Amino acid sequence: MPIHTIPETFGVLGGSGLPLCESRSLFQSRFADPQAKDEKDRTPRKDWFNSLLKRKAQSATGSDWLPANATQLHAQLMSRLIVDLGGGVMENANVNLDRYGLPLVPGSAVKGCARRMALQALHDWIAAGNDRPAEDDACSPCCEGFSTPAEMLAAIARVFGWVEKDWEAGKKEGLFRSDFGWACGESHEKTWAEAARHLAQAFAWKLPEETPWKKLPNFAGTIAFLPASPNADPGLELDVVTPHHTEYYQSTNPNAVATDTEDPVPVFFPAIKPQREQDYFTFPLIPLLRAKGGDLDLAKRWLAHGLELFGLGAKTAAGYGWFLPISDEDKAEAEQAASIAASDYANDIFFKNLVLGKLNPGSLNQLEPEIGKLRKPENEAWRNKLIDFIRTKDMKDIRKRLKEKDWFPEDWLPQ
Repeated sequence: MPIHTIPETFGVLGGSGLPLCESRSLFQSRFADPQAKDEKDRTPRKDWFNSLLKRKAQSATGSDWLPANATQLHAQLMSRLIVDLGGGVMENANVNLDRYGLPLVPGSAVKGCARRMALQALHDWIAAGNDRPAEDDACSPCCEGFSTPAEMLAAIARVFGWVEKDWEAGKKEGLFRSDFGWACGESHEKTWAEAARHLAQAFAWKLPEETPWKKLPNFAGTIAFLPASPNADPGLELDVVTPHHTEYYQSTNPNAVATDTEDPVPVFFPAIKPQREQDYFTFPLIPLLRAKGGDLDLAKRWLAHGLELFGLGAKTAAGYGWFLPISDEDKAEAEQAASIAASDYANDIFFKNLVLGKLNPGSLNQLEPEIGKLRKPENEAWRNKLIDFIRTKDMKDIRKRLKEKDWFPEDWLPQ
């Protein structure tokens, strides 16, 4: 597995395979061989990816930096996720990682998922020809709160923004050139005109009575969709796609024929693993200066349904990129489960037997091995339980004895 780097770096990082390069992100971005390809007798590309997969990400950074008016959607990854697969170059490793090695879902992909969901719901509503969407349509919850399709289109345009081409109704090879045209169908002009008037009223614009959508200025949208990241590293695993007609697809001969005589050539690439029960991705949404009341809730609703119904990233038709949105209550339970899993005490019974049960004169010295465990950040809740218990009235004699123990932290005792 050749790695191209200067001799000094090669030596510092441990030589062949760079075993001392612990950073997944650095290894991915700096030490790939863009020319590496898997062949019949050699698998340099696969070997390099396997080396990448062995490296772990650092701790998640949290979301304390978000502004107070932001909201977050939490969703658990239920299947493999592939993002940036279209890059097709090995130095990107076909997976988007932040500087700490954690997988990232680009904000553009998040916004695209929510927008696709909203337009699909609008399309179904108009195609049904009813005053309201069909009740058995999985997209119908995305239409709640709107009295007409035009009102919903105006909200979609306001939240996600638009450019001039979004309001072009022409067709190419029988298909609408724009998503707005596809969503509104053949009678789009009436819907567009009414939607343009809604937008003109919302932003105090003056538009002509005829074809008002043609005079709408380009608009960036009222909601910022930030990259999504996991609360813990889900890990990476190797995936494969195997073209059976490589020569046929690469041929420039218009008369070429795909035969069954070619050898399949596996192409390996990394994918993000499905998450554990207690883990989730966080999708931050931030309202911008011209956001209207309700825009943030609409964006969050459309994104939640889009993640669940359509998925995100590559190969969604094959079941990849499927998320299950979780409520704040479910998130709290997941965090509690993660805390218990990471701590040294599974429940109150274990804690009582291993710690509180040692708070008597005959067993006090057996408490010493537990002190190191209780110093760990993941055991903070258990540590506070011990401190509170020691400070009770019945523990007066035990407190005196603990003061004489050089292994017991003085700051855990009342002053």
